[in-house]
Amino acid sequence: MRTSSLRTIATLTVVAALSGGGLATAPAALAVVQAGPLGIGVARTDDAQRGIFTVPVWTDDTSDPLSTVTATVRDGDTVIADGLALTQSGDTWQVPSGDPLKLAEDGGPVPHLGHYAIDVTATDDQGHTITRTGAGTLDFTLRPELTGTALTQPALDFDHRSTAVTGTLVGIQPGSGDTVPLDGTEVTVTRKYTSPATGPAAAETATTAADGTFTSPAFTLDGEAGFTTAFSADTDQVHGAASADGTAAITTRTVYVAATADRTRAVPGQTVTVSGTVHTGGTTSTPVVAGAEVTVELSSWGGTTKTTVTTDANGAFSAAVPAVPGENGRWTADVTDPYLDSPGASGGIILPDDSSYTGLKTSIAANGMVTATGTLVRSYDRNSSVSAPQVVHLEYSKDGKTGWGDFGTATQQYTNGTFSIGVWGHLDGYYRVHHYTSDQLAESISKPVRLYRINTHVYSNNASPANVNKGATVTVTGVLKEHRTSAWTVYKSQHVELFFEKKGTTKWIYITSGKTDSHGKATLKGKATADGVWLIQYFGDSKHFNSDGTPDFVNVR
Repeated sequence: MRTSSLRTIATLTVVAALSGGGLATAPAALAVVQAGPLGIGVARTDDAQRGIFTVPVWTDDTSDPLSTVTATVRDGDTVIADGLALTQSGDTWQVPSGDPLKLAEDGGPVPHLGHYAIDVTATDDQGHTITRTGAGTLDFTLRPELTGTALTQPALDFDHRSTAVTGTLVGIQPGSGDTVPLDGTEVTVTRKYTSPATGPAAAETATTAADGTFTSPAFTLDGEAGFTTAFSADTDQVHGAASADGTAAITTRTVYVAATADRTRAVPGQTVTVSGTVHTGGTTSTPVVAGAEVTVELSSWGGTTKTTVTTDANGAFSAAVPAVPGENGRWTADVTDPYLDSPGASGGIILPDDSSYTGLKTSIAANGMVTATGTLVRSYDRNSSVSAPQVVHLEYSKDGKTGWGDFGTATQQYTNGTFSIGVWGHLDGYYRVHHYTSDQLAESISKPVRLYRINTHVYSNNASPANVNKGATVTVTGVLKEHRTSAWTVYKSQHVELFFEKKGTTKWIYITSGKTDSHGKATLKGKATADGVWLIQYFGDSKHFNSDGTPDFVNVR
C-alpha cells in the first residue's frame, strides 16, 4: 500500500489561465499512473504563467529516490518540445520558473497559441522508469486582463447624471509575459444600484478598438451605483475571465419645497391634491428647480398611498393622491430625486374610516312607533373603538327613492358603538339609517326598508244612555274596520276592549272585552261611576295598527 509516510511527492508546473477553467483534467479513475514504486499524477497548467506546468511524481520506495523527471509537449503526434528536464519544487516537479515555454517568435519551441498534450517520464536511481502519456494539457493561450478601467464622469450631480466606462482589454502572453491588445472583442459593462429599490441592473456591451481600448454606452443613473466590467473566453487564442469594478459618486443639492393641500379632510374614494414649488434656496423667493422628482404621500394608521411627479419649467408640481382611511393622517411632499436633498413639506389631514352597520334592525310597532337599533362600526376594523361618539339619523321616504327627511337621531354608545332610535312613524313608507361624515367615520347609509301595517278604526263609537244614574249600565257599541288596499272593510271576529276615562283625568281604565261579530260590530257594557268618555279599542297584531276612534261622553247623575 502507498501511504503519505512512504512516498516522496513531486509536481511538474507550467504557467496557465486566469481562472483555470476549461483545462483538460484526467478522469478520477486515471488521476494516477503507477508502475512498481513509481507514480505520476495529473499535469496542470499554472494559471499565473502559462509557460509552466506542474505534475506530482512519487516513489513508494524511500531508499530509491527519483533521479530524473522529463516531459514531452506535443500537438497531436507532432512533438513540440522533447526531453524537457523538470526540476523539483517542494512536493512537485515543474518546468523551471526561469525558463518557461515560449512562442517561437519569442525564442521558444511553441509554434502558436493553443492547447498541447503533455507526456511525463520518471526514472529512479535503480533505473526503474514509468511514462504517463497524456498526463495533462498545456493551456498555452493568452490570459485576459482589464487595465485602466475608469468612469468618464466619476462624480455625478443634478445637471450631470450620465457616465460611461472606459478601459483596455489585453492578453498576457505565455512565457514572455508580453501584453497583446485584444481588438474587436466585446466586453460587458453592468450597472448595479447600491440600493436595489432604486432600479434594476442594466448591462451594455462595448467592442474594443485595435489597441484594446473601449468605451461603453453612457448610463443614466437614478442613484448611487457600481459598475462591473467583465470579459471571458475559451478559445485556442484566449482563455479565462477578467473583471474590474468601479463606483459612481453622487453630489446632492439642497433645495426648499413649499406645498399646500386642497382639502383638510378626505373620505375614502376622494383624492387629495398637493401642489407646490421647489426652489434652490430656503424660501419661495429663490430660483426654482425644474425637472425635480417629487413624491407626494398620504399616510395614516390605515396605510399609505403616494404618487411621484416632476416639476415643470416653473418649478411647480401638483399630485392627486387617493385618500387612505385612518382618522388623523398626514400629507408630505418630498424631493425623491437622488441628486436633491430637502426636509420637504407636510401637513395634517383628516382621513375618516369607512363605516358600516352590524346587527341593524328596523321595525314599526302596532302603536306606530318606529325603532331602529344596531351598531355603527369601522368597516375594516370592527373591533376598534372610535375616538368620539357618532350621531346616527333615522330618515323616511314615501317611495324609498326621493324626499328623504330626517325623522330622528341618536348618539351611539361610545364604549361599544350601539345605538337605538325610537320615533312615531307613518302608516307606510321606507326608512333608512344615515351617518353623516365626521372626522372619525365617513358617511354610511343603510339599505332602505319598507315598514307598514294595516290601519284600523272603530266607527260609530257610541255610549248610551248619554245621561245615566250612578251605578246604572252603560252600553257602548262600535264597528271595527280595517283599511286594505283602497277601501275600509269590516274586521270581524276580532278581540276588542272597552276603556273609560274619568272626566278631569288622563288615565284610561280597562272595563271589559269581547269580539266583533260578522259585521265587525262590538257591543260592550260597563257600570257608570262618574262623568267621562267611553271607547272601544282594538290592539293590532303583527300586521295591523292599533285602532283609533272618537270617545263618547256620558253624564252620570
